[in-house]
Amino acid sequence: MFDEDAKAKAALYAAIFLTLLGYSGRLAGVEPLQSQFFPLAAWAYTLLADNLVYRLSGGSPLITRTGEVLVLALWSLALSAVFELLNLRLGAWYYTGQPATLSTRWTGLALGWAAFLPSLFVTSELLRCLGLFGRLKTPALTITPGVIYFFYASGAAMLLLPLALPRLAWPLIWGAGFFLAEPLNYRLGLGSLLREWEGGLPAKTLRMAAAGVVCGLLWSALNGAAGAKWGYSYPMKAGPELFGLPVFAYAGFGLFALAAYSLYALASWLRAGKTWEEGAWEIPGRRPESAVRYVAWLFFIITSYMALRAVDAHTIRLYIGWI
Repeated sequence: MFDEDAKAKAALYAAIFLTLLGYSGRLAGVEPLQSQFFPLAAWAYTLLADNLVYRLSGGSPLITRTGEVLVLALWSLALSAVFELLNLRLGAWYYTGQPATLSTRWTGLALGWAAFLPSLFVTSELLRCLGLFGRLKTPALTITPGVIYFFYASGAAMLLLPLALPRLAWPLIWGAGFFLAEPLNYRLGLGSLLREWEGGLPAKTLRMAAAGVVCGLLWSALNGAAGAKWGYSYPMKAGPELFGLPVFAYAGFGLFALAAYSLYALASWLRAGKTWEEGAWEIPGRRPESAVRYVAWLFFIITSYMALRAVDAHTIRLYIGWI
């Protein structure tokens, strides 16, 4: 319907509009723009970064593969919902300044959750276009059964320890998805960082981790400027801080980025390996049954609804009553 240049211009105008809308609302204290500053700014950044990727490389996730980004946003929402449900046990973060009106509050939360993976993966693509780690090679890693078992054991520990000792071990939850999903991706023929290591190619892994740190800094800065924001229940005080977090804590965002890549690659099995990445290929063999895909849609709906209800009941500490 629209050529890529037209979509690029539309995305750029939308990014400028969202930026002006968010910052004018924040500076003027206009609600609900002030409280919903984070999703507005996060999506504005994603559109701008994607536009830059398109200008640099002639293709980008949003402009060249628009439908894939919509699917990615849905999975971002679903993955965020899973973490919110885990947080019922972890109690690691909470929300303040949320609008009392349910439709405004849920729309803001859903748009914010849906922005995490697109902004993360577009940032990774931008780092690729800038040539970061592009020439780096490492010795090939031999993927033995011992390596596979190590990944499964590490993933299980990173999942179970935070649930058993949330106050002490909750940051480990960010790495559980990476260690549990990677061996499955490798065996199923899906996008796999393990397979990259097997070929002596660490660039994608390092770019994903770097994108996580970049986005972690960005998200923390935007969160600090927003009216509706999240905070951490267990204070982390060690060394110099940046945007309210110790500098060392941003390594956790890098680990989250690796987990996000691996979990989304695993979810791509439902679509025979099709993802947001350029040149993604379909895995050999039979496609999943239609019933499996319907279950995935139910997963989107049910987990998102449960998470929004759970956040309302257990995670929000302060509402803005008149919105």
